[in-house]
Amino acid sequence: MTIDKDIKKKKKNTLGQRRKKFSLLVPLASIRLTLLLLSLSMILVFVATLEQVRIGIRGALAEYFESMYGIWHYPEQFWGGELLNSIPIPIPGGYLLGGLLILNLTAAYVTRFQWTGKKMGIQLIHLGIIMLLVGQLATQAMQEESRMQINKGESSNYIERFHGVELAFSDVTNSDTQKVVTIPQEILEKGGTIRTADLPFKVQIKHFGVNCDFTVTPDGSNRGALVQDVNRGVGQTANLTISEKEEDFSSEGLNFGYLIFELFDGTDSLGTWLTLAHPGGNHWWKESPKLSDLAFQPIRHNGKFWGVTLRSEREYLPYSIELLGIENEFYQGTEIPFNFESDIVLNMEGNQSRRALVYMNTPLRHAGKTFYQYQMNAAADYTVFQVIRNPSWLVPYIACVLVSIGLLWQFSFHLVRFLRKNSNSAQPA
Repeated sequence: MTIDKDIKKKKKNTLGQRRKKFSLLVPLASIRLTLLLLSLSMILVFVATLEQVRIGIRGALAEYFESMYGIWHYPEQFWGGELLNSIPIPIPGGYLLGGLLILNLTAAYVTRFQWTGKKMGIQLIHLGIIMLLVGQLATQAMQEESRMQINKGESSNYIERFHGVELAFSDVTNSDTQKVVTIPQEILEKGGTIRTADLPFKVQIKHFGVNCDFTVTPDGSNRGALVQDVNRGVGQTANLTISEKEEDFSSEGLNFGYLIFELFDGTDSLGTWLTLAHPGGNHWWKESPKLSDLAFQPIRHNGKFWGVTLRSEREYLPYSIELLGIENEFYQGTEIPFNFESDIVLNMEGNQSRRALVYMNTPLRHAGKTFYQYQMNAAADYTVFQVIRNPSWLVPYIACVLVSIGLLWQFSFHLVRFLRKNSNSAQPA
C-alpha cells in the first residue's frame, strides 16, 4: 500500500514539474478553450454551407476555410435580412481555428498526460488527432490542383491550373522548334511595362481581369470603353466588347480571363491587342469561326513570326501520357455517370513506359502527382484528368494508424483488466 502511494506521489510530482516547466502552455490546455474552438468550428461549417449557394464550394473554401477569418453577411432572404444584411460579421477562418486547436491539443498533450501503460492508448489517440489537424493545414497550404486534357490517340506533357492564367508568346518562325515565353498572372496583375531579353518587344499592360462578359458586336457599332484602343488581332476584326466581372468560384462557374496590352519596339507602338482565356482550354475557341484566332493571334516583327494567347497557367512535365481509348457508361435513361475509364500509356523518363487504366476511385500515381478521372466527352473524343499534388498526403494515413492503435490498446488494456478481475473474483476463498 505504501509502495502504491509512493508511485502515485512520484507521478504527481513529475506532472507538477512538467507543468511548472511548461507554465506558458497551461492556459492553452484548457478544456474550456477546446469547447469554445469546437463551437466556433461548428458555426464556421454552418456559415460556409450557407455561402456555398452564393459563391460556390470553391469560393466558400477560399473565403472561410483557407483563411484566418472571413466576413459574413446575414442572408437577405432570411427573416430580418433587409436590415441585418448590411452588417459585416467577422467569422474566424479555418487556418485560425485549426492552428489554435493544434496548440490546444499539443499543450494538453504536454502538460496533462503521462506515458503509462494505462494511458498510452489515450496518448496515441491525441497524437493522431494532432497529426490529422496538422496534415489538413499542410494540405490546404501546399496542395495544388490542376487538370490535363488529352484527345483520343494523342499525348500530353503538361497540366493546366484551374485558376490562374498566363500570357504566352510563341516564336514559330522555325517549324522544327518552338520558343515559348510566358508571363504569369502575378505580373499581369501588377500592370505596367514588361521587358525581357527573351522578347524583341516591350509589353505594356493596359487592362487585365480574371473574368469578363464578352460579346461580338456588329461591324460599325460602338464598342465598350475598355476596347476602344484595340486596333490589332481578334479584338478588332471580331469587334469584341467586354465588361469586367468578378471571378466565379462555383463548380459550374466559367471564368474568361481577359487582357488588353500594347507592344512597343523602342518608342514605336506595334499596336494594341485584346486576348481572352477560355476556361476549358483555348482549343474551344475553334467552335466559333470569329474567335478561333484567340488560340493563336499572329504577330510579325523583324522577320520573325510570333503567336500570342492568354491561356490557363501551365506546368510542363518530364513525362507524357498517351490516351489509347475511352469507355464511358451512364445509368440507363440518365446522364449520371456509372463508369468513366481511360486506357493510357505513361511515357516516362529513360524511354520507359507502362500501360494503365484510370477510372473512378482508381487514379494513376506518378512522380508525386495523382491523376484522377475527372471528366469525359460524351462522344469519347477526349478525357480530362484532375491532377493533385499533395506533399503531405501520407500524414492522414499515419494519423489514422495511430488513432487505431490507440483505440485498440485502450480497449485491450481495459479488457485484460476486466478479465483478470472476473477471474480473481471467481476463485473460491
